[in-house]
Amino acid sequence: MSETAYKEGAFVDEQSKDIPVKVHIISPSTLPEGYVFEAEVGAPGNKKTISVEVPEGGVVEGQVFLVPLPADFAVGEPQLNIPTGRWKDGLFDLANAGICHPSLWCACCCTQIGMGQVMQRMRLNWLGDIGYDASTKKTFKVVLALLVSYTVFSMSLEILEGSKSYYEIPAYIAPLKFIGGMLFTIWSVYALMRTRENVRAKYSIPEERCNGCEDLCCSVWCSCCVVAQMARHTGEYETYKGSCCSETGMAAHAPTIV
Repeated sequence: MSETAYKEGAFVDEQSKDIPVKVHIISPSTLPEGYVFEAEVGAPGNKKTISVEVPEGGVVEGQVFLVPLPADFAVGEPQLNIPTGRWKDGLFDLANAGICHPSLWCACCCTQIGMGQVMQRMRLNWLGDIGYDASTKKTFKVVLALLVSYTVFSMSLEILEGSKSYYEIPAYIAPLKFIGGMLFTIWSVYALMRTRENVRAKYSIPEERCNGCEDLCCSVWCSCCVVAQMARHTGEYETYKGSCCSETGMAAHAPTIV
C-alpha cells in the first residue's frame, strides 16, 4: 500500500462499516440467558451506559463476553477510525506508518514496550487479558517494571560471570540465566498472543492461517511484526501522532479506544 493511500485512510471501506465494533463485558453476577442489564463502557472518566443482553447459555459472575457496540455510542465525539472485519494492513507492512515512526521503533527495538503500549491502549492487563479498571490502569507500568527487572537480573548475572575465571564461575549462574530467560520469554509470548486475540475479537478479525493457532504462531515467530501491526491498527497515525514516551504510544490529545 502506498504512503499516500495510507494517509488518506483508504483502509476504510463499506465492508468495515457493516461490521460493528465489539466490547468486552464482565458479568457482574450469574445471569440467565436473555437477561438485560446496564453496563458501563469506555475509558475511565468518560464512561457511558449501554444495555446488554446476556448471550445464549447464560453467564457466571466474572465471565467476560463480547457484545456489539451500539452504532450511536459516541455520536458527536472524536473517534479513532479503526476498521473492522480485517486488519488495516499486513503483518509485514512495517513501514506503512513511516520508517521513522515511533510505533515501528518501539516494536523492533523494544518489543515489550510496544506491546505494553498496545495493552494500555486497549485497557488489557499485563497478561493481555480483559480486566476491571483497577487491574488495567497501570498495565504499561507493570510491563515496564517486568522488562527492567529482567534486564537488571540478566546484566547482574553477566557481570558476575564476567568477573570470574572459567573455573570460578558459580554453578548456579547457568540455571538462573536459563530459568529467568525462559520465564520472561513465556510471559512475553503468552501476553502478546492474548493481546492479539483480544484485538481480533474486538474488531471481528478472522484468522487467516494456522488453523486456530495463528495468534500463537505469529507471537512466537515474529513478535515485533505483531506489535507493529496491532499498533498501526489501533492507532490512527495518519491523524494523530505516535509517541515513544507515552503509556499508550499515542499523543495526549488522541481519542481513547472504547
